[in-house]
Amino acid sequence: MRPTLLVKDLGGLALYYPGQALVNRLPRAGLDRVASLGGSVVRRLDDSDVRAELSAIYQHRPAPRSPEAILRDCFRLTMFNELEVLRYPYLSPERIGEVCEVEGRHHLDRALQAGKGAIILIGHFGANQMIMPALGYLGYPMNQLSAPPPVWAEILRETRTTPLWERVLARRWELEKRLPVRHINIFRFLRPAFDCLARNEVLGLAFDGGGGKKWAEVDFLGRRAKLSVEPARIWQKTGAVLLPTFVLRNPGESRHRIQITEPLPWAGTAERSLQHFVHRFEQKVWDHPEHYLHFLAMRRKVRGTDVVPFFDDYPPAAQQLNPQEAEERLRRAGTWRDPSEPA
Repeated sequence: MRPTLLVKDLGGLALYYPGQALVNRLPRAGLDRVASLGGSVVRRLDDSDVRAELSAIYQHRPAPRSPEAILRDCFRLTMFNELEVLRYPYLSPERIGEVCEVEGRHHLDRALQAGKGAIILIGHFGANQMIMPALGYLGYPMNQLSAPPPVWAEILRETRTTPLWERVLARRWELEKRLPVRHINIFRFLRPAFDCLARNEVLGLAFDGGGGKKWAEVDFLGRRAKLSVEPARIWQKTGAVLLPTFVLRNPGESRHRIQITEPLPWAGTAERSLQHFVHRFEQKVWDHPEHYLHFLAMRRKVRGTDVVPFFDDYPPAAQQLNPQEAEERLRRAGTWRDPSEPA
């Protein structure tokens, strides 16, 4: 095992097991201080991919702040968001207002009045996972289309997975299952996603995931990106209202601001519709890059194992799977079953 991976996995294991009890006793101000310290430690291990993505997205425009300030806040916010996962069991309808505030609820309420469900379309921007408890504990019937964390151990079996990391992923999944949300595995059958919208419920899904069989090419952050058309297909076939949604929290703030924005109209094709969404999304990234850089760095890291790399301007990967090998990994991910599922 590479030394950097060993340090990360040991740190993750300590955080998710004995560290959880301590984290849950901390006031939110203390949580921010721990995140600042932890983010600094992780950054010292390796910030090369995050730094490369920061340079790439501002190659044609000025950054809003100095690169060092953006990188510092990126690692600090990412660590804070990870610590929030440890506190999932302590969230409740009574306490969720201390953690999240929801702006634009009227857009969601109006969408549900139409009777065809609402799609909360997100990117891996900020603490996007906090949308699940925020809306679920406010009483909305919440569903989330995503990959259970243990699936990543299957996908990255030959390149990243270690026994320690598997234990961390399993523990994270146990915590996520305590949220007031129905999880829909994106690597399995998607019928439940269509069904929940038919019941006029809320479906959360991300536009920037790595799964899918068909992709649309769009302009994104001054680069060319390939996006799965699956979110657009669900949107078009169900007639649900699509609401671009963002989660923001600056360092030092106690609450996440969940911003549900006005509905996006269907633009005639999946590619044009995704492009319209991306134009709205990328402005948030340019204004707040620290909320998105870690995800961009992760997509850069896995460019050699993705079926289709996220951007077309990556340098060659040290290990490059062919499309058939990459698709086999996703097929294997689809066979994973939660041990608690009935056979």
